[in-house]
Amino acid sequence: MNKKKSAFFLCVCMIFFAAVIMSAPVSRFIGSGLAGQLESSFGSKPEHKNSGLKFLSLSGFSGLDKYTGIPLVIINNIDNYIDLTEPDDLPVLNIQENIRVQSDDSIMSIQELYEYYADYGAVKIEEATFGSLEIPAGEYKITPRNFSGQNTARPKLLMTNETSYNIDINDFLKRDYPVSSFDINRQDEPVILIVHTHSTESYVIDGTYYYSPPFTAERTTDINKNVVLVGAALKNKLQEYNIPVIHSLKMHDAVSYRDSYLRALETIQDYIGRYPSIKYVIDVHRDSMIAETGEKYKPTVKIDGADAAQVMIVTGTDDGGASHPSWRDNLTFTAHFQQKMNSKYPMLARPVNLRAARFNQHITGGSIILEIGSCGSTFGEALRAAELVGECLSELILEHN
Repeated sequence: MNKKKSAFFLCVCMIFFAAVIMSAPVSRFIGSGLAGQLESSFGSKPEHKNSGLKFLSLSGFSGLDKYTGIPLVIINNIDNYIDLTEPDDLPVLNIQENIRVQSDDSIMSIQELYEYYADYGAVKIEEATFGSLEIPAGEYKITPRNFSGQNTARPKLLMTNETSYNIDINDFLKRDYPVSSFDINRQDEPVILIVHTHSTESYVIDGTYYYSPPFTAERTTDINKNVVLVGAALKNKLQEYNIPVIHSLKMHDAVSYRDSYLRALETIQDYIGRYPSIKYVIDVHRDSMIAETGEKYKPTVKIDGADAAQVMIVTGTDDGGASHPSWRDNLTFTAHFQQKMNSKYPMLARPVNLRAARFNQHITGGSIILEIGSCGSTFGEALRAAELVGECLSELILEHN
């Protein structure tokens, strides 16, 4: 009986070892195959540099509303805002860790992008809050929409070009940063001037989802209820980073909207005469988006749980005939600023708007118009955007100082 048990035990052991030996090559094959797939998808080592980043410009995009800088198609079908059909061949990068997470820049819907950032992003990007109230008869909707134009997980540098120049904004990332360094300890020498050419531009109160005719954009001379308040929030954020900044509260469009840029130019020249240390001029505006139907659109995205108005940088040129020999310096600053916002807070920024007029940007190489939200945006959304923009601008300036 013991001999039978011993024989049975020996057979079991032999079968076991044979199975192990036979399975070993298969295990090695499976292991090497999986490793190869992982190396193909993620690379043999995580990438920790941004040198592989590549961006796309929408230079020459047509059909733009010359006042808002957005395609007229939004009046009929907002979802057709930007249609990219040629993904580039670089791997998608995780915004937080810069590791490869996809094999290509696949075109994604807005909802897919929201899901992607929820899983991989350093910040949570979501759809803006929609009003749940029923619109009363005779009233018109204020609708939040994502106007970032992004449709790949890795944000791209986008631009709408309303000039005759053949411009690829990506080329301007290769240029030297156009603004010289400064002594951050000299708080009595401001390096940033915040102005408002259209100072009376205003917003709606928080919780507003519809409005009554006429179809006009909100305006007021009360600096606690217009874009000046948003400029103050931007100033406060810059000061948190110890960046010397000065803010003009002057109303340039209260008397005459037509001559507002001439009066704003006088203000800019006056400040630079008193403070030659000024290197950046940020002209903060509020955009207007009113469709032919009367519906107002507000460019909005939810970032880390709070709705924020999307922002658009407007950069001028000499294409309209005004002298502006240094406009390429301004566009270089714009490209770096846009890239910073894209990398830190994806979808916060709308595409850059390149225009023929110079918009008083010929004074310094760090001059831009910054459109924060639209006439349908709330104060809360605009103030939230100002804080995020101020954070990005501060980091950019300090990186190049």
